Amino acid sequence: MIWLFDRHGSKLRYEISRDREAGVYRLVVTHPDGHEIVEVVDEPATLIERSTKLMENLREDGWTLP
Repeated sequence: MIWLFDRHGSKLRYEISRDREAGVYRLVVTHPDGHEIVEVVDEPATLIERSTKLMENLREDGWTLP
């Protein structure tokens, strides 16, 4: 899944993907300047908790979904 956030014309990409071979999920946040933050989790419950927290943090920082 991919979400694109906006803040004052800047774009931020938030992606969740699954690596079936490794049995893990990846949360990738790509900032407007191109740097990425990658988190790897192996449990679906952890994925949901972490994803919810990351989205809350983005919204608190002024990022919105267009």
